Amino acid sequence: MKADTFNIIQRLFDTSQMILKIPVYQRNYDWTEGNVRRLLEDVENVIKNKQQYFIGAIVYMESDNNDLGMPEFLIIDGQQRITTLTILLQALKDLCVQSDQQVLEMIDSLLTNKYSSDEYKIKLKPIKSDNIRDRKIVCVRMNYSLI
Repeated sequence: MKADTFNIIQRLFDTSQMILKIPVYQRNYDWTEGNVRRLLEDVENVIKNKQQYFIGAIVYMESDNNDLGMPEFLIIDGQQRITTLTILLQALKDLCVQSDQQVLEMIDSLLTNKYSSDEYKIKLKPIKSDNIRDRKIVCVRMNYSLI
């Protein structure tokens, strides 16, 4: 196993086509308002102080599933943070003014696989019980069909 430090946005929320899959054995998304509030306060401090931030360990491995035509990363640890960041990115996109098309497209490229089928349109694939909620958050906002 190789451990490394990297920028999560650059690695896991890349503009390239990929799937971030949360395996079925992981727990449901269960962050409380307090968990989310702490993360948002940390993000606010990073922006104000222009400093780096250690979000915590994210453990993932590349899947051997080559049928997708794009890399698939299995999220072993850090799914709560990645899911929250995905929701945060969607909220930021919702707040963008429609006239700022460049920002909207950039955020969209972080959240979706633009040229993929509906099944793989959304990059984050949570466990089945969370998938319905997450697809509604992203798909409805982006006018993609729900499968």
